[in-house]
This record gives sequence, C-alpha cells and structure tokens, in this order.
Amino acid sequence: MKIFVYGSLRKGFFNFNKYINKAAKKIELGQVRGKLYAIKNKDYPALLEENGVVTGEIITVENCDLVAIDKMENYFGENNSLNEYNKIKKEVKNLETGEIELLDVYIYNTTNPNFSYADLIFVPSGDWKQYKN
Repeated sequence: MKIFVYGSLRKGFFNFNKYINKAAKKIELGQVRGKLYAIKNKDYPALLEENGVVTGEIITVENCDLVAIDKMENYFGENNSLNEYNKIKKEVKNLETGEIELLDVYIYNTTNPNFSYADLIFVPSGDWKQYKN
C-alpha cells in the first residue's frame, strides 16, 4: 500500500514518528498539483487544489493504521463538510521513477465552516520540509 504525504506525516516530522515510522518500507519523493499553505497557529500545512506543484513523499507502508491517520487529519468521510481535510485520489508523480501513480491525498477542505483564507500563508517552494528547515 502506498500513501502520499506532504506535511507533518513526512519523515522527520512528529506525525511520521507517531503514525507511520516502522510501517514505512520505502520512501520516494513525489509531486502533486496544488498549492501549499502554512496555517496560522498550526504546525501543519494545507494543500489546496490550485495551480502549482507540491512536493512530498510517496511512502510504501505495511501494517499502517490508516484509520488513525484519517482521524488525525479530521477526515470523517466522503463529502462531509466538517472534514478538515478531504481524502481524494490524485495523480502523483514519482520523482524517482518518473511514473504517475493514483494515490489518496489529503486536500484542505475549503467548504468547512471554520475555513478562512486569512489563516493561510502561501509556501512558494511547495515543500513543507524546505519551508520548516
């Protein structure tokens, strides 16, 4: 099973250690269409479906608790307006193989009643790891 992560679930960040760590069998760089934003007063980013490119990691996992990751992402189910993130199948370019893979990606939910563009700070590089280092 493969997952695409671009923020606090990337290797070296707190949620990788908490949710993925030993379940990770392989980590490859990948990119997805969208724009990345820092969220004011939060230590994780938002990916919005806008023109741009976001860099993250394609992680091959084994025995990973994906339900726990859904809960951490405040994903309550498809088309739920209370989701903080929606889980959507998107084309992800594997930067190591050049292949396009269709993977679940957590996209920030702009229809959530608490969403506000005023809380977002654009990350021009599209790379959370680069932004935080």
